[in-house]
Amino acid sequence: MPATLDDLVRTGPGTLAGGYLRLFWQPLMRSEDLPSGRAQPVRLMSEDFTVYRGMSGEAFVVAPRCAHRKTLLHTGRVIDDTIRCLYHGWQYNGTGQCVYQPAERESFTQATKIAAYPTTEWAGLIWAYIGPGNPPPMFNHPDFDRPGLISVGPPEVWPCNLWNRLDNGPDLMHVVYTHEETLAREYGINDQFKHVPELNAVETEFGVESTVKTPREASYFHFLMPFTNAIAARSSRLEGVRDGTKVWAYEMFIRTAIDDENSRSFHVSLVDVHGEDAQRYIEERDRVRRELDPNAVIEANAQAVLDGRMPIQDMDRRLTSYYSFLVEDYACQVGQGPIADREGERLGSIDKGTALLRKLWLRELTALAEGKPLKQWVIPAGLADRTEPQPSLRVAR
Repeated sequence: MPATLDDLVRTGPGTLAGGYLRLFWQPLMRSEDLPSGRAQPVRLMSEDFTVYRGMSGEAFVVAPRCAHRKTLLHTGRVIDDTIRCLYHGWQYNGTGQCVYQPAERESFTQATKIAAYPTTEWAGLIWAYIGPGNPPPMFNHPDFDRPGLISVGPPEVWPCNLWNRLDNGPDLMHVVYTHEETLAREYGINDQFKHVPELNAVETEFGVESTVKTPREASYFHFLMPFTNAIAARSSRLEGVRDGTKVWAYEMFIRTAIDDENSRSFHVSLVDVHGEDAQRYIEERDRVRRELDPNAVIEANAQAVLDGRMPIQDMDRRLTSYYSFLVEDYACQVGQGPIADREGERLGSIDKGTALLRKLWLRELTALAEGKPLKQWVIPAGLADRTEPQPSLRVAR
């Protein structure tokens, strides 16, 4: 049977969307949040994992619990490149092999193994492959290998389904409405409603290319299957920027499912700053991080909007545009509910990108269910250089 909208939102073990996502590398956490000698628990698609960094600096992903008495391994101690259980000292290496058990026979130790997963780091994130068989080529966007500063924002953990966030990626029209307050504050834009932009979306080798053309500019937005959207822009919506200053950056927004009602998002930026400018950017970014806790920003602003305690135009004026965008998106996406009622929606002509993304996903899930070949998505170099839509992509008014 063809996949349905309900299939999109279920990602646990044994689900159709979960099976599809497990064919791809998944980001688990920021590299900077895991120093050597530390371990952390991570939940992904309703499964739990232990992520630890050995004393060599290498990151490893293994099962959440010790094979002995099922104690959580992240509570244990990292020794060299192994992790030792807090309860009785059973010790595992990065392959999941038990390498030490107090008072047990060597053969018993060698016969004990827990699950371990291929792990790597790229673009400031720790990635793992938790699917069947050998891992595919690692997710890689060649444009992010260019010179510049890679900056990864604090992970956004929101109480809504992954698809509340994915749907927003190729939804270009939301920008002028959802982010009206930020656009007015940071850019002085107050007439964005005088012209309806030209919108279109097409399938590509990497996913969905959406285009928007307004009297001011024309832009590309790229959705990289299965869970990332990317945009190049001269923007003030970056952590290390204040007072409307614009810096060129190429940004990825990578979304993952924690479970069916909670999601995690990583914002990775390649910022065109170098040398002393890069150091100043880092200092300003870190200063903003010390001053503004994302959870406090959400509670004092976005949650107040959702609760009806405050209109969006009254959100804290001290917020940088990075945070005011976050507040506006949270209010809209979390406000759809933990799992949005997509069967009850009425999509219109402005929803080309969202409709196409769902179509591609449903096509791939149906192929997976029927055992047919899946499309092999390829991210080409040069997407960051695309600034003007091709004539063939423009939509007549």
